[in-house]
Parts: sequence; C-alpha cells; structure tokens
Amino acid sequence: MRSAYLQRLDLVLLDVMLPDIDGMEVLRRLRTVSDVPVIYLTARSDPIDVIVGLETGADDYIVKPCGSREINARIRRVLFRYRAVERREGNVYDDGLLRLNSAQQQAWTTGSPLPLSRTEFRVLDRLARHAGAVQHFGTLLEAGWGTPDPGSRDRIKFAVSRLRGKLDATSVGGGSIVSVRGMGYLYRSPAAPALPPSPRPVSESTGYSHTHALRSSSKPPQASPGGGGSS
Repeated sequence: MRSAYLQRLDLVLLDVMLPDIDGMEVLRRLRTVSDVPVIYLTARSDPIDVIVGLETGADDYIVKPCGSREINARIRRVLFRYRAVERREGNVYDDGLLRLNSAQQQAWTTGSPLPLSRTEFRVLDRLARHAGAVQHFGTLLEAGWGTPDPGSRDRIKFAVSRLRGKLDATSVGGGSIVSVRGMGYLYRSPAAPALPPSPRPVSESTGYSHTHALRSSSKPPQASPGGGGSS
C-alpha cells in the first residue's frame, strides 16, 4: 500500500491469502486512491472467489499453479487494454470530466472553461497527469513555482484550497484532490469506475479483514435488560 501511495505503478500482481490482511481488502483500499491495473494471482480457485475477486475491482484473476508465459501474456493484455483507453494526445489530458491543455495552460470541466491562475493550472496539471499517485509537497512546489523548498508548503496548501473551491462548482468536485497527511496530495478522477459494495461476510467471526472487530470495539456498551447494574 505504501508503494502504491508513493509512486505511479504500472500494474500490481496481488495474492489473496496474505498473512495480515486479505488481498481483496487490500484491493478495496487501493481502489479508493488508485486505478492501477490489478491482477490476482492466487491458489483460491473456487468460482465464487473468482467472481468476488473480479467484482472488487481486479482486472484479471489467475489461479496457481500457472506458468510464467501465461502470467506474462495476461499482464500484456491488461496493460494493452489500459493504454488503449487512455485519452491523452500530446499536450492534452482528458479523463472524461477534466480536460487540460498544457501548451495553452487552459482547463475545462465537461466542456466548460475552468478559470485558473498559471500556478493553479500547473499544480492541477501535475496532479491529474499522475492520477492515483501521491505527489509530494516538493514535487508540487517544483511544478507550480519552480522550487522544491519544503519550507514553502503553505503555498501548496493555499493553492490546493483555491483549486478545491473552484472544482467544487463543477462536476469534478473538490474531493477529487485527496490529502495524504505529511506527504502531499493525489488526484482521484470521479470518472474512474465506482467501487462495488463489499461482499457481506458469512458470519461475524469471518471476513476479509479486522474491520468488523474494529467497528465492534468502537460501539458503546449496551445496557443490561431491565436496567440492572453490571456485575
């Protein structure tokens, strides 16, 4: 997860049976910040597992054991599909809702002009063209002002605040710029596919993560029937 936050990955091969957290829960969390292609590589071959895996947002599901040639072929197919749908021509970025022209430093949202200062445009351009990957404060300072001085973080915070305010009035929304505490910001396009709801666990003692336990522990204690005191 840390690698996914810190850099723009080409593709993720993800096991399902991990020691600390279920791979499907990892993908659900990953999909909140990134649209990186993900292929499950797992020994779980039950048809229900395959269906759930694909419905949680995976691009493919490979059952082990399998040969390296098959894995490489599936990776190539997924990457080809992703690159084929990228709508980027020269200096133009377009994700379906936000369109940026770097040469002219002009922005549009769903066809309507989005008035931005040059600094605001450069910051948004950097975020959008690296959608799903955290852009550190220094990187954004370099893009917007030509200086990576980390002591100027307030400049970034102010610019992002203005950007969010302007995007809030559009179909993109200010929430598309996500804060990552202590690191920087990332852009999450609202045009990305919505994450389907998580499957309901079979019982309260099973599931894909410790989420249930955390939620249960956060509930206030229930009063005993009849209002009696605790023993």
